[in-house]
Amino acid sequence: MSGGQARYLRNNSMLPEVLLWNRLKKDQIGYQFRRQFEFDNYILDFYCPKLRFAIEIDGKIHELSKGRDLERDTYLASEYITVMRISAQSVLSDSFSVAMRIKDFCIFISSGSDSQQDFDSHIKTPAPDTRAN
Repeated sequence: MSGGQARYLRNNSMLPEVLLWNRLKKDQIGYQFRRQFEFDNYILDFYCPKLRFAIEIDGKIHELSKGRDLERDTYLASEYITVMRISAQSVLSDSFSVAMRIKDFCIFISSGSDSQQDFDSHIKTPAPDTRAN
């Protein structure tokens, strides 16, 4: 990947990415995220280096590329990066709740766990459509 492609994506973001970025930028949830972050041959929608935590927003194009997404998530897991996938529709519906769910997950993985199943049983509120690998 080249820096030019990441820059292009930052400057031409889809609405769900812009809405979520407005909730994550400038440490608003207590953790620093980078947008359109290059990691090896991939560009991650959002990435928190301190926690090795990536967030991917899944729009309609991801329905056609599930195999590619699985390959990418498997590779990132091998690099000890936790990936949370969030549907674009969830962000469009309620970006604040999605950001709070991300904050809660950041706090949870800061405590030493990165299991979405453990997190879901720890947090009793209904989750927007988010999945972490």
